[in-house]
Amino acid sequence: MMAAPLPRTLQEMPPRWAHFCLGIERFTATDLGVSPWASGVLVAFSGGLDSTALLLVAVCLTARNGGSVRAAHLDHGLRPESGEDASAALDFCAALGVPCSVQRMDVAALADKMGTGLEDAGREARLEFLEQARVEAGADWILLGHHLDDLAEDVLLRLVRGTGWPGLSGMPGRDDGRRLLRPLLLTPKSTLRDFLTDLSASWREDSSNQEPLFRRNRMRHSVLPLLLEENPSFLDSVARLWRVGRQDEAFWEGQVRAVLPDVREAALLLPDAILETAPSALRSRLCKRALDSLGPGQALAESLFQLDDAWRENRLGSVFQFPGNKQAQVTREGIFFLRKSLEK
Repeated sequence: MMAAPLPRTLQEMPPRWAHFCLGIERFTATDLGVSPWASGVLVAFSGGLDSTALLLVAVCLTARNGGSVRAAHLDHGLRPESGEDASAALDFCAALGVPCSVQRMDVAALADKMGTGLEDAGREARLEFLEQARVEAGADWILLGHHLDDLAEDVLLRLVRGTGWPGLSGMPGRDDGRRLLRPLLLTPKSTLRDFLTDLSASWREDSSNQEPLFRRNRMRHSVLPLLLEENPSFLDSVARLWRVGRQDEAFWEGQVRAVLPDVREAALLLPDAILETAPSALRSRLCKRALDSLGPGQALAESLFQLDDAWRENRLGSVFQFPGNKQAQVTREGIFFLRKSLEK
């Protein structure tokens, strides 16, 4: 007996799941501040549960709004069955009438070349491939399938790394620089599973998601279940934290921009006249913006606190080193930021 065709419009969806798709449409418009469904979108399609659900939602919402959808699948070449995953992705997209680009890349060799782990190399390879596919397709946005369980894992990983606020609230739902959107970010994985099961849609399971070698998998299989056992509503708490983080991020971004617009300089002075009228929370963010303007390199919160202490105590001449060959010095005029040359 042949399986029923998958729905391509909201009218073909069971009412429950049509309302679910409309909820995703509201989330992108309200929380992410963009309505991509009337334009061209590219779905990062692994063939797993989350990206399969996202592709079905995207097909129906673009059909409703007059947009178009394409898919892109990167074969990382890390598992014996990865070629089968690529073939399954092409078959699934063909059944939906969605064009799909497929590329194979030796991520293990790339990791050796870059001197990084498989996760980092795979992420960079994936983003590069998706951007290339987006440009070739003429799409406005790349849609990623991260869901609420992924967000919870990300919050825990950031907590372990010592990330400050509001970054601690988790990954952004929208990245304008990379043209990324995460429409499912506040949707639990269990809802996506129910969605695909009710529609009789198949998906592929990635065996590497069980590999304890990766820290994210340890969070997923060991830490997150314990937290859910302590608080069954933990995912709801993560969703609220994310929303509060986005509000605070928008507020502080406006405060910082009003004082220090985006610049890209090799040297920059934050004058005492500005620092003396700014509360400590704003001073720290201004110093971080100044350091970011010098180039790559993540400033740690503890170093920013120490810099602020030295400025408040008027310890003239104090110098602080930051990643990316950057430094800050307390001077009579304020705090002077400099990116040092690597040349000897």
